[in-house]
Amino acid sequence: MSKLQWLSVFLSLFGCILLSYTNILDMFYSSLIGFTYAAYLVCQSQNKQFDKFLILNFHIVLSALILSPFFPAYSGPVPTEFKFYFFVEIIAVIYTIVPLLLNLFALTGIASSKVGMILNINPIIAFILASTVYKEPLNLIQICSYALIFLAVIIFNAKEIFRLKTE
Repeated sequence: MSKLQWLSVFLSLFGCILLSYTNILDMFYSSLIGFTYAAYLVCQSQNKQFDKFLILNFHIVLSALILSPFFPAYSGPVPTEFKFYFFVEIIAVIYTIVPLLLNLFALTGIASSKVGMILNINPIIAFILASTVYKEPLNLIQICSYALIFLAVIIFNAKEIFRLKTE
C-alpha cells in the first residue's frame, strides 16, 4: 500500500475510535468483526479455484454452526407474522448474500485491501439512512467520525478516482 493509503487507514481507524468513544465494548466487537472480515478477504483473494457461490454457501453454513450454541441463551419467542420473515429474507439476500457474493467476484479484479476499504461505504449509507429516513438524533462526534471514514475511503481510492500517478 502507498503512504496515502496508509494515511487513509489511520484516518478510518481514528474515525472508528471516535465512534466507540462512549462504549469500548462496541469497539472491541466491531474490531473483531473487522479483523475477521479482513482475514476472510485475504483468504478469498487467494482462492481462485472454487465456485464463488459454493464458497459463500459454505461460509454461511459454517457461521450458522458456530452461532448455534448461542441460540438457547439469546432466542425469544418464535415470530408468527409473515411480515417478519419477509423482511428478514430481504435483509439477508439484499444486504448480506448479494454483497458477499459481489465481494468474491470483485476480488478477482481488484486487491482485497481496496474491497475492504470500499466496504466502509456501507456503514456510511446506514448512517445517512438513520439520520434522514428514521430521524435518529446525531451528535457532532458521530458526524465527524463518519466524515473521517468517508474521507478515508476517498483518499484510499484517490489514485483511481482522480487518476493520480503512483509513487
